[in-house]
Amino acid sequence: MKTWELGISTNFAIKRWPNPEDWARIVKQELGLSWVQFSFDQFDPRSRPDSMRAYAYRIRNACDKYGLRIHSTFTGLSIYSHNLLMHPLPEGRADGEDWFMHAFAMTQALGADAIGGPYGGLDLPSFQSETDRDAVLKSAEEALVRLLEAAPQFGIRTFLWEQTPIRREGPVDIEGTIAHLKHVNAIRPSGSASFALCLDVGHAISPDASGIDKNPYRWLEKLAPLAPVIHLQQTDGRYDRHWPFTQANNAAGIIDGDRVLASIRKSGANQPLLCIEVGFAFEEDDGVVLRDLQETVAYWQQALARDEKAQGGGYP
Repeated sequence: MKTWELGISTNFAIKRWPNPEDWARIVKQELGLSWVQFSFDQFDPRSRPDSMRAYAYRIRNACDKYGLRIHSTFTGLSIYSHNLLMHPLPEGRADGEDWFMHAFAMTQALGADAIGGPYGGLDLPSFQSETDRDAVLKSAEEALVRLLEAAPQFGIRTFLWEQTPIRREGPVDIEGTIAHLKHVNAIRPSGSASFALCLDVGHAISPDASGIDKNPYRWLEKLAPLAPVIHLQQTDGRYDRHWPFTQANNAAGIIDGDRVLASIRKSGANQPLLCIEVGFAFEEDDGVVLRDLQETVAYWQQALARDEKAQGGGYP
């Protein structure tokens, strides 16, 4: 029987531990994990090619030293603040496409075969104009298809699109998300990278959603089979908090580890990577950051142990 895989995004290390030797040691020795998702907040893929290759070499060496595996790469917060493929101006959309091509190259240098993240967000004036909105979305879709077609040249087999709670960035409901995945996979050329989902348990909080579309467990039940990666964060249901799973946060939060695992099992999903994605204020005490990370991992390891015991061991 298969077992669950628990990993962590390197976004926890932003500014505090930019040296791969440091975050790799923390992930393995302090947290006891073996899987990472590399966040481009750690290093800009559009840096000079020789600098990118040198940093990627450091990452691979550190991961080999500590026995870590890089599952995928991810956009990160810094580039998420850009409009990317949905920029209102053609030069902005071209810049977004260029960023992803550089990110593909770094993903290849890291030896990963998957990359993920949101791929764009509409500005408010374009979103409010039906004509402009349709034109930008059509251009973004064309650029996305070009990227999916180019991805295999870099050894990339999967693009892990992350649905967000913001209506200007795509569907905020379950059925709309399923429809978008089916549509893109239907129009992408044969031989291109597949278009899959990175499902974040804290994203079922959109003010434009209602009913089951604001229930994270229904998202898991419906969409976990389409999501090779599931991001784990604690949230109060109002905002995309990315809180660690501490006792205080869990008391205020809506995400329960046991219910998450039960919902994934109910969905019939085949062993997605459970990826902790929590963030911290830059002014937070560094010792608190490490303790919160350790408490978060312990929380999920305990939930996984309870689940495995209940199932008689392993993941079906």
